[in-house]
This record gives sequence, structure tokens and C-alpha cells, in this order.
Amino acid sequence: MEKDFLKQDTGKSVESVEGSGEKPFFRVIVHSFFIIPFLIAVFCLLLFGAMHLLTRENRDAYDYLEDVKVGGMTKRWQAAFELSKMLVNAQQAPKEKRFINELIAAFNGAKQDDPRVRQYLALAMGRTQNPEFLNLLLEALDDDKDENLPTIIYALGMLKQKEAALALAKFVHHSNARIRSLSIAALGHIGNPSSQPVLKQGLIDAEANVQWGAALALAQMGDFSGKDILFDLLDRRYLDNFKEVNPEEQNQLIMATIQSASLFDDGQLQARIREISQTDKNMQVRAYALQYLKSTH
Repeated sequence: MEKDFLKQDTGKSVESVEGSGEKPFFRVIVHSFFIIPFLIAVFCLLLFGAMHLLTRENRDAYDYLEDVKVGGMTKRWQAAFELSKMLVNAQQAPKEKRFINELIAAFNGAKQDDPRVRQYLALAMGRTQNPEFLNLLLEALDDDKDENLPTIIYALGMLKQKEAALALAKFVHHSNARIRSLSIAALGHIGNPSSQPVLKQGLIDAEANVQWGAALALAQMGDFSGKDILFDLLDRRYLDNFKEVNPEEQNQLIMATIQSASLFDDGQLQARIREISQTDKNMQVRAYALQYLKSTH
């Protein structure tokens, strides 16, 4: 069929076309503009993959700490970031005293460095969940740069050491709303009952994020003082008033509130959760609400 088509189109047989040295225009275009560039791209990709395999290193925590100490300006904060990322799983944190000492030395040595170095190193300490970093982070809480405070507060929350509660309490009244919000969240994560009076002050904060964190933190401690706020958090129409809260963050807030509500036998909250399980626009949230309802019966 292809030969008949070419014969009709050119008035020549396919043999005469090939014999005369002519090439159909379409073949020239395909060969010049598609096949050759495709082969070049494939070759480059294979070459890049081979070089990557040959040069790839399996780096450990000590390698990143070494880069923090002796690397260039950009390399230092990037190494601190990679270390914090590696320690997202606390089980991967080295348990040796050497690692603890080197991480402390790197943190202390970065006081005049790019702030991101100390921020990511503080995050790494928090993610280890190792209480040996508690005193160092508490000292940094008092004398570090303001731009580093949010990460240090967050790291102290991850350590979950009750001794940090008193030091964090004073930041609940900080002028920066983000610091107030993180302090409330850290206190809730630590879960020291002595923090309840401070958390209750967060319920009347001018910033909605602080109110939400305080209500959720208190609920996790068995304190239902923030019931009205929890009820609002289960209403997407209420959350829609906060344009800075994207749909995914709405989902996380609703599910966190459902989890907190599970600690209380309250008819209003259960009715709202039942409604969510049937009508919410997000199927994951619906499933979470349904799971909660099944667990309460």
C-alpha cells in the first residue's frame, strides 16, 4: 500500500525514487529533526547516568558535619540542611557521643555564620529527640538572633522535655505572631500539665493561629477550654475566611481537630464530625472522620 501511495503521489515507482537518489521530504524531516536529536538526547542521558553512578557517594552524618565546619559559605548551610533532612527519621541519628559532641561544636561554631546553618543544625538536634541537646538549645533561646528563634523553639518542642516548658512560656507573649504560635505548638507537643494556664492565655490571642494551637494543645492534655475554637475548626466555611490557609492545611487542621475531639464525649462535636464524614469535599478527611466515628461505637 505504501508503494502504491508513493507511486500515485510522485508519478514514479518507489524503485525509481530510490534509484535516483531522491528522498521523500517527510523522511528527510523525520531523520534530521527527530531521530538524530533523539539519539543525541538518549546518549547524553546515558552518559549523565553513568557519571552519576561513578561519582555518587553514600554520605553519612559525619560527612555533612565536616562540610559544615570547613566547607564554603554555600556548602555549609546546604550540608546543615542535608543533615536535618537525613534525621527526619530519628532512628537514623548516630547514638555515639562523638556525633553529639561534633553537632554541638558545629552549632557553637556557627554563631557568626549564615543564620541558616544554625537553624538547620537546631532542627537536626530536635529531630534526634536526644535530651542531651536540651541545655544547648535553651541557652540559644536566650541569646540567639531573633531570626533563629522559630527553629530553636520548634526543635525544643520536638525534644519533648518538660524542663523546656518554663523557658518557652515567656515566648507566648512575644510581639511576633509566628513565634507565639510556634511556642504554643511546642508547649502542646511537650505536654507538661503545668503549661495549661499559659496555653489558656493563647485562647484569647489576637492571632487565629495562636488560638487554634492553644485549643488543640489543651485538648491533647484533656482540657476542653477551647471547645468553641475546636468547633470552628471543624467548619470549612469558617476556615475559608483565612485566605492564607490553603486547602491542604485546612485538611490537616480538620483532622487534627477530629483527633483531639476523640478525647471528649461531646454531642455537638460528634454531630459535626458525623456531618464531615458524609459531606466533606475531601475524601481523606471523610475517611478520617468515619474512622473516628467507628472507634467511638
